[in-house]
Amino acid sequence: MSPFLFNLYSECLTKEALEGFGDFKIGGQIIHTVKYADGLVLLAKEEKVLQDMTDKLIEIGGCYGMEMNVEKTKVMRISRQPFPVKTMIDQKQLENVEFLTNWVAF
Repeated sequence: MSPFLFNLYSECLTKEALEGFGDFKIGGQIIHTVKYADGLVLLAKEEKVLQDMTDKLIEIGGCYGMEMNVEKTKVMRISRQPFPVKTMIDQKQLENVEFLTNWVAF
């Protein structure tokens, strides 16, 4: 798949999958994702919302013939509370990290 086609598919599936989600606001606007290079960051205030967003992204991605690379996907809690986030993909708990490369953030 060409990089252009990948980016187009990625943009469309992300928009479709995350429609209706979101309570994470910056400057009064709901923000679902932050994109950089070939990475995507999901933003959520609650762990359940993050899991629901991840599940929906995987479901819609399948419709586009795209899969999430579970081995490269990480999760990070940005909080004063140090306990880990329990986000799952295909019955695998995502690795919790302090610094991220390819990631989902909670």
